[in-house]
Amino acid sequence: MDVSSPSAERQALRWAQRALRAASPEEALWWAARAYAAAPSSPPIRAVVRRIRRRFPNARGRPPARWPRWIIGIGFLYGLLTLIAVLLIAWGSGAVDPWELLEEGEPPLPEAVALDPALDAAADLRRRDRQGSSTATSVEESSPTATPLPFTPAPSPSPSPHPTFLPDPSPTPTRIPRPAMTVPSRPRPTVSPTPLPGPPFPGRWILVDLSDQELTAYEGETPILRTKVSTGRPRTPTVIGTFRIYLKLRAQTMTGPGYRLPNVPYVMYFYKDYALHGTYWHNNFGRPMSHGCVNLPTPIAEQLYQWADIGTPVVVQP
Repeated sequence: MDVSSPSAERQALRWAQRALRAASPEEALWWAARAYAAAPSSPPIRAVVRRIRRRFPNARGRPPARWPRWIIGIGFLYGLLTLIAVLLIAWGSGAVDPWELLEEGEPPLPEAVALDPALDAAADLRRRDRQGSSTATSVEESSPTATPLPFTPAPSPSPSPHPTFLPDPSPTPTRIPRPAMTVPSRPRPTVSPTPLPGPPFPGRWILVDLSDQELTAYEGETPILRTKVSTGRPRTPTVIGTFRIYLKLRAQTMTGPGYRLPNVPYVMYFYKDYALHGTYWHNNFGRPMSHGCVNLPTPIAEQLYQWADIGTPVVVQP
């Protein structure tokens, strides 16, 4: 290599800078030796070599350790495969679902039509209101519009700050007001205890007692079935009130924050996403354990599923 070449001296200066930034004495001495071999007559290079020699008098030059690229590639591939395997194991065991990590709340309802008369009446009224508003809009667009004349101030004994428009004698459409209609509202959950009367229904109905953690199925005033249940915990309480079963599913996957339960058996929804259903993941009946639903032993849930029909009243009392 030509020692007097400017390019050789610039390369030697770069190697000298690496020597000053080296992480170990051996690496610093190795870079300094390369710089000195490239430009032995350069004063800055000689100064760097003397400085490193004084700093590390007993060090021996050794090239910096570098991992081969194929070893780095194998390590990256191994880490990626390990992460995929952990996710698959967690998904298979039901601990996490990658596709439903963003979902919140109680188990979502399937796409089904709720058999609630109040909901049907509300939907019918909204549909009629939209049809009436669209008809009135089309009539207003097709009817002639009035063109105002140039305005002049109206004579009055007191000055008026606004001018008065003279209307055109042409006819203008008028909208006939419709009588106001009230839509019955659905029962809302309450958190304060409310006293409930005795057996309110002559046929089949279900009573859930939150204080005793007990469910009783009645026919009129005669109890047919009684069992211990697990209702909502304090942070996720079960709703209180009188409802009706509006949807029945033989099995359903339920998901929520921190849980995913596949094939929950004998599901009977009675209010929004609150349901009576079988339970296979615990046996602590008689204690609050759920996210708001009423957990039943699976054999009892099967009997209740076959006994109760759509529209069966469900009374939840504190």
